[in-house]
Amino acid sequence: MSKRIWTGIIGIPVLAAVIILGGPVLYAAISLVASMALYEYVKSVNGNYDISMNFWLEILLGLLMLAAFYFDAQWVFGLLVLSVALLVGRDVFKGNVNIFNTVFGVYGLLYIPFFLGHLLLLDQMDHGNMLIWLIFIISFGTDTFAYFVGMRFGKHRLSPTISPKKSVEGSVGGVVAAVLLTMVFGYFFEASSGVGLSLAKYGIIAFVASLVSQLGDLAASMIKRQFGIKDFGNLLPGHGGMLDRFDSVIFAAPAIYYMIMALI
Repeated sequence: MSKRIWTGIIGIPVLAAVIILGGPVLYAAISLVASMALYEYVKSVNGNYDISMNFWLEILLGLLMLAAFYFDAQWVFGLLVLSVALLVGRDVFKGNVNIFNTVFGVYGLLYIPFFLGHLLLLDQMDHGNMLIWLIFIISFGTDTFAYFVGMRFGKHRLSPTISPKKSVEGSVGGVVAAVLLTMVFGYFFEASSGVGLSLAKYGIIAFVASLVSQLGDLAASMIKRQFGIKDFGNLLPGHGGMLDRFDSVIFAAPAIYYMIMALI
């Protein structure tokens, strides 16, 4: 627990600085996080089911996708199609008949850079440098309170085969905390900016995104269970790898972006 706390003490000011500066700094930070997460993902997947993904090709395609989000989002889906073609072409020319190479390669690109790219889209909106806080307030708030509520009151397992330690009580506690934290944020944010979201809409965003962020956590656990690993890495003491820390953020980012687009 002490390692987890110290990582948070160091990481939160860094995260705050990146969000406040936004723009190129945020783009560079997300590119770094995505590259490291893709490396952890490929390392975890390789060697299983005769899968042999190329680290550098996967990271290069991920960076190109993030560049499209940052510079001109209309190219994103074109790059996704190109990525699939390149991944299939690589296996075809190598004579590899194992389709899992392509399947896990495409999944990695969708799961990490495509989902994370929505942070850049949100940052480009009016007041985006503040709205982007919703992703981290909801994701980290859900994680933190789900953990403590689950430790104290957890009796019913949420998904025993995927993540035995998670409880229904913890999940509910995480959602409630995320809604309350988000509504407090929304109250003060609307008073100073007037974006146009009611407290009820902030509550709806938090409720849905909190559930989605927990799905992101479980999705990462599914991958780890599938390939027999405890963590994706050991870069962040008390948390594991970069993908272990940002698994809930990855799923929450697009959910929050599209809800804001729909509700404003």
